Amino acid sequence: MQLIVLRPDGLCARLPLWGVALAGTLLALLVVAAVVTAYVAGQSQREVVRIPVANTLDPIVVETAEREAAREGLNYLVDRVVALERQLTRVDLRLRSVGDSLGLDVAALEPEVGGQGGPLLDGPGSPLEIHDRLLALEHLLGRRSAAVETVGSELRQEAAREALSPQFRPVEDDAWISSAFGYREDPFTGNRRFHSGMDFAGRPGSDIRAAGGGLVVFAGRRSSYGKLVEIAHGGGLNTRYAHNAEILVEPGQRVEAGEVIAKMGRTGRATDTHLHYEVVDAGQALNPYHFLQDRD
Repeated sequence: MQLIVLRPDGLCARLPLWGVALAGTLLALLVVAAVVTAYVAGQSQREVVRIPVANTLDPIVVETAEREAAREGLNYLVDRVVALERQLTRVDLRLRSVGDSLGLDVAALEPEVGGQGGPLLDGPGSPLEIHDRLLALEHLLGRRSAAVETVGSELRQEAAREALSPQFRPVEDDAWISSAFGYREDPFTGNRRFHSGMDFAGRPGSDIRAAGGGLVVFAGRRSSYGKLVEIAHGGGLNTRYAHNAEILVEPGQRVEAGEVIAKMGRTGRATDTHLHYEVVDAGQALNPYHFLQDRD
């Protein structure tokens, strides 16, 4: 049997069939050989580039890294210790400030150290244990700082209230009490009447001072009070300064304790030169004597 093939020049060529089969077989073998060769080359290439990662960890490198991590942990602990020392310093300063404000000896507030003893034992050695103890100390310092801040705030508020409270003599040292608070014989009628303030007699035109800091709520003439100054000190507590010859403040003005607010006179219902001084709480008259620091 033959295979007839048409050539480009138009002629026919006759090929034996066994020759065609042989050629096909050779071509198939060449393809298989090429595939096998490529596979073997790929496998050998993969073996060449394979990196044994697990075997590259050098013990020296690992030890160095561990030492570096430990050093960083110790540095962290040192930083915390420094921070705690600073907090202790601040707390100590605040405690001293509070002690000075109260006139107390801070050292005397420390508990007495009694007998001490016990076996000699090693303390915690691991950084984790030290870190836990530092956290506990920091928490304790935070509580102490908060307590000191609360006490300091209370002291500041108390100082503010003290500065506003009427507690100073509103007249000069040479003035004297000419009429006390309470029932007395009225100087004009002779009848027993209630006196709602305290009278200070003194020189005409002498200084009248605010007994405490506050806000001027009235400055002008008011019936039998004559020329009157009234100061609100907060919490419903007011002071009144009556019979003045001259008023030196205006309504709405803030005044400090000891500030001159008027000049002594005899305006209104008065027999002679003096200051009629009142302390009222929500409109209720109180004995001014109890508000004088330097009581006669």
